[in-house]
Amino acid sequence: MGQAAEAWEQLSGMLADGNVDALPELYDKDALYLEPYNPPHRGNLLIQAYLKDWLGGKDDITVESKRVVESDDGTSLGVEWTISYTAAGRRWADLPRASFFGLAEDGRIEYHRDYT
Repeated sequence: MGQAAEAWEQLSGMLADGNVDALPELYDKDALYLEPYNPPHRGNLLIQAYLKDWLGGKDDITVESKRVVESDDGTSLGVEWTISYTAAGRRWADLPRASFFGLAEDGRIEYHRDYT
């Protein structure tokens, strides 16, 4: 497993725990996070704040990796995954996602794009 796959394991663990307190150490300070229907999020602290807000009100979170494809040099990754959680009295199960990551030379995520 290369750096990018390790970064995904850390991030998916944070999402499943519902706790992104350690996210600033995982992302570059000028990282870019893109997703449909929202403006770009730039910077590790803004990305952390956004994901913390997004996780708010979600309980019993499960993240499952379906397919992980890492570049030979371990600096980029594509992953198909699902997320399940309970929110507003309802269970949301196996919602499909896809994410793409690029890592900086120091191993931190500098580019993250999500698709829903």
